[in-house]
Amino acid sequence: MIKLFVDGAATGREGYAAIGILIVEDGVQEQIGLPLEDRMDNHRAEFEALLYGLRHLKAHNKQDQLVFCYTDSKLVAESIRKKYTKKAEHKLLLEEALRELPAFTNFYLEWIPEKENKGADNLARKALYQLTKKRK
Repeated sequence: MIKLFVDGAATGREGYAAIGILIVEDGVQEQIGLPLEDRMDNHRAEFEALLYGLRHLKAHNKQDQLVFCYTDSKLVAESIRKKYTKKAEHKLLLEEALRELPAFTNFYLEWIPEKENKGADNLARKALYQLTKKRK
């Protein structure tokens, strides 16, 4: 079983952004914090975090594992569940995520409160801090 925690962070509506991914498998943690090249809002960063997490698991041949994915983004969780989002700028990201998901045999996405997603949040914030520090 794999627990995948994803989070995105951004400095504003069209600001610098980063993602945090925490993967827990058999008690072993893999931590990934990455700055993103494009400027974006937090919602887009949250989608980017999910996409990165899915692609990372696929790249490591984990599609047949039981995967529980956790996000503190209600927008991402609801969009995946409903297979719909109102905002045009999120539709392409949602479509990308929905194209990735069929590769996974047992994948479950769940919304969790921010306080339960601190690991991924800290990774995203650290990567964002390093990015903004570099750009100043």
